[in-house]
Amino acid sequence: MSVVDRRQSTRRKAAKETAKADSNRRQSERRIGKDRRDTPRVNLELWMEELNGEDVYFRRTGNVSIGGAYFDTPFPYEPGTEVTLKFGLPGSREMVVARGTVVSRGRGQDGLGMGVKFISIEGDGRERIRSYIDKLKA
Repeated sequence: MSVVDRRQSTRRKAAKETAKADSNRRQSERRIGKDRRDTPRVNLELWMEELNGEDVYFRRTGNVSIGGAYFDTPFPYEPGTEVTLKFGLPGSREMVVARGTVVSRGRGQDGLGMGVKFISIEGDGRERIRSYIDKLKA
């Protein structure tokens, strides 16, 4: 084995050990049994239009809050992916337009689905979501 081969082999081993330590740390930092969301969610099945460059996709939600949404989708994006979403709340004619970041994916046994945290919501969209949730909770 040459010096270069040994260095590469050592780097690979070190990278694997670092990845394993990071994975173990993430597992231990998770709040088991606790909801990490800071805003209330409601179960709400509706279709959202997702804009990704020139492409438009339709995704079905499982729940929504003023902080984000969970999608029951067969093709989740990687965490960190930014998306623009458009959707109408039941009983409202105006569309909510939100920009969000994928923060989780693959909940459940099937490994499908993704959570999106809203970064920004245009106009009075945040207040309309809050009002809708308050009506459902009442």
